[in-house]
Amino acid sequence: MKVFRVYEYNKDLPPTPTQQQNDNEKNEKNNSIHAAAYSYREYSISSSSTSSSPSSFQETTRKIKKQQPQASFFLSSFLAKVHEIPKRIFMDLFLPVGYPTSVGKSYLTYQFYDSLQGLCSYLRGVVSTSAVLTAAGVGDGDATAIGAAMTWAMRDGLGMIGGLFFSYITSCHFDSYVKEFRLFADVINDVGLTLDMLAPYIAASYGKKCILFVSAMGQLCRVACGMAAGATKGSITQHFAIRGNMADLNAKESTQETLVSLVGMILGIVLAKYLHYLESGGSDDDSSLDGRHAAAVVSWSIFIILTIVHVWANYAGVKL
Repeated sequence: MKVFRVYEYNKDLPPTPTQQQNDNEKNEKNNSIHAAAYSYREYSISSSSTSSSPSSFQETTRKIKKQQPQASFFLSSFLAKVHEIPKRIFMDLFLPVGYPTSVGKSYLTYQFYDSLQGLCSYLRGVVSTSAVLTAAGVGDGDATAIGAAMTWAMRDGLGMIGGLFFSYITSCHFDSYVKEFRLFADVINDVGLTLDMLAPYIAASYGKKCILFVSAMGQLCRVACGMAAGATKGSITQHFAIRGNMADLNAKESTQETLVSLVGMILGIVLAKYLHYLESGGSDDDSSLDGRHAAAVVSWSIFIILTIVHVWANYAGVKL
């Protein structure tokens, strides 16, 4: 059994024993200077494989290379694969197959604006629903549950009837004005949410008999929004599906909306708890305002800001 001491410098190939011996004889005086730059490893090779012939020496060199450690290479490869797993899962779940070559250039930008406006709508829906329930008598000792349920059902029925008339008038123009109706859908939704926010004040000023009319108008606006947005969604999806992958884009659109809804649900719960905290008188922002007034100011402030962001996001998305 023979032991070879192989020297390595800057990751170069290890020199042969003969070359190393000659170099040591010529540079005997400088060995102490360059010793720090060299590192060596010892390899055990059987004596039968170390003959003086060139082929035997080449075989010995190959065996030495096979014995060199490869732990750092495998570790770096493993870490690289682990790092790619979350990214791959995210792309497979929320982006179409073959992205970005399978969709239009502005697909990701449009989806960002669409998700932003959807999040704003969800949060405003939490605030406006609270206002509608207050106007319907929730929390009022004189109101009855059956009365609130009848108001809610009549509101939905009148909104559906109005939606039928809207579809009869505008359905023939959806294909010709896709962007216009897409923007109209979100604007009319803003009008409906604003009417819901005004419902408690109208009930306090003109009586609860006007609540049905205001709520029905708000529901009509939302029905018109759903029709216009649904009718134009197919054309927009077809525009981005450059490889005929409309089904895949619709599926990924659904997952994106689910994610936005989950985020909106979490933020909506936090917002609702904060508004309830204000209504209970826990706010110290202004001692001259009671809890309900403070909650109303905060609700309207949040609603107006989200509405501005909502309109801007829709305009930016349609403009692409």
